[in-house]
Amino acid sequence: MEHIHESPNRKRVLVLGLDGATFDIIKPMVARGELPHLGRLLEAGTHGILKSTLPPITPTAWTSFYTGKNPGKHGIFDFEQAAEGSYELKPVPANQHGHKSLWRILSDYGKRVVVIDVPFTYPPEPVNGYMITGYGTPTAGEASFTYPPSLEAEIAQACGECRPAIPESLPNLTPDFFKEWDDLLENRDRINDYLLQSFDWDFYMIVFGVTDNVQHVLWNYLEPYHPDYYSGEGEEFRARLFHYYRRVDESIGRMLAHVDDDTYVITMSDHGFGSTRPGLFLPKFLMDRGYLHYHQSVVSGLGEWGMRRLLSLYHGVPWLRTMINRMRTQNKERLRGVLTKANLLPSPDKIDWAKTRVFPTSFGVNLFVNRAGRFPQGTVKTEAEYQALLDQLTHDLLELKDPEAGTRVAKAVHRKEALYQGEFCHLGPDLVVEWNNLYNPDSGENRHARVPGIVGSHVPEGVFIADGPGIRRGHHLDADITDIAPTILHLMGLPVPEDMDGRVLLDIFTENYAGEHPVVYGPPAVLEDMPSYGYSADEEAQVREQLRALGYIE
Repeated sequence: MEHIHESPNRKRVLVLGLDGATFDIIKPMVARGELPHLGRLLEAGTHGILKSTLPPITPTAWTSFYTGKNPGKHGIFDFEQAAEGSYELKPVPANQHGHKSLWRILSDYGKRVVVIDVPFTYPPEPVNGYMITGYGTPTAGEASFTYPPSLEAEIAQACGECRPAIPESLPNLTPDFFKEWDDLLENRDRINDYLLQSFDWDFYMIVFGVTDNVQHVLWNYLEPYHPDYYSGEGEEFRARLFHYYRRVDESIGRMLAHVDDDTYVITMSDHGFGSTRPGLFLPKFLMDRGYLHYHQSVVSGLGEWGMRRLLSLYHGVPWLRTMINRMRTQNKERLRGVLTKANLLPSPDKIDWAKTRVFPTSFGVNLFVNRAGRFPQGTVKTEAEYQALLDQLTHDLLELKDPEAGTRVAKAVHRKEALYQGEFCHLGPDLVVEWNNLYNPDSGENRHARVPGIVGSHVPEGVFIADGPGIRRGHHLDADITDIAPTILHLMGLPVPEDMDGRVLLDIFTENYAGEHPVVYGPPAVLEDMPSYGYSADEEAQVREQLRALGYIE
């Protein structure tokens, strides 16, 4: 590790990423005195809702954060992407879009950076500093997940271990999964201690993935609408969820002890978390309405009737999902293998494309029209037919109401031209469904209702907190996830690329500070040479398994 003497009057920024974190959990815990370090940041600085991308999907949101650009420019709309002229969905590696990341921009200006565990940053890019890639990193094989590659051995020697912060256990309710996260968090504390003290950094960022991981398996026990809330272990699992927020707060306190009062601290999440419809809700809806068709060989000859019955069972019997969630990893994989062989999991290769007009991706929010010219067997031929189909589908989705809660199932349905602008806009989904978030801890209304067909999942309302010199104390300001990168560049006294979609959040500053620090703009942040990296077949399989383990794809 190279030691550098600190230069005077330098502006440093520490970014604390809490994947999937929500103020619905943070603020009540702060009020109870359980998150002292986050509570101090909330009190000392400016905070508000950080609006995620639509859809609020991990690779889409984090890429929009670190480029400062909307998905129409960087081209990542989902966990998987269909190539032009194909139905085949494949995971998309980072940096395939030609737009510079925040840390690449900082490196170009000579700033020294540390970037740890930011999702979908594999392969690691050359930076002026150090990098450990996050989710989306293959965990087996010879390819390096650090920059420089020698960092892996250095960290392992100094901190006992260096590996991606991705549990080998599938996310479930077993002790193995929680024990692995406990060990990973202890290891990250050691890595942070080492790098924060040993390296003279200007920008330091880490993402704590545990908040998202545990919410995916424990959220139902927090949601009074869900039957799991009232189960015998409901109180135990709620306590475990709160435990991991406290555990991350401890790590934050440990990091803050290494920085001075002149350091800017940005706390953020890529999206929030709430109670929404699961990914498999859309296939059943589309089949019921005649938009989506499966081959008659599916489900052992039962065809679409059998598929609809299977999905009805999935939505209506929560204890079945809970039982699967508690399985040990090897048993869960064995069950998945049986279901796959029996054609009981809907997937693109089982769709009857000659009859299908609309199909969803696995996460269950993005809808594609099977349009002639875009897909090989496009059934929607004309612009008039396309527009009429979008109108009808939007109407059908917005009319859906939950029979138990009495609320609309979809909060909004967005057309791609309203969400995206840029060179990759044509590859985006035709419609994005924004599910209604039923979670409302402040309302006692209808709490007697049981809505078994909901799960804990991503919602657009994320977390934003800013603290540091010149930042207004106790101020409230909502922001967009694309605003963070330009704001950080401005904080560090650097020009903001003119092609960033986000804005500098001038309202977080006091009048004096804002007046003394006008925004300066610079040239577009694009790479001269497009990277040529693509996942190997083995790496692609590993990344698919990570996404499947979290329920993001089927």
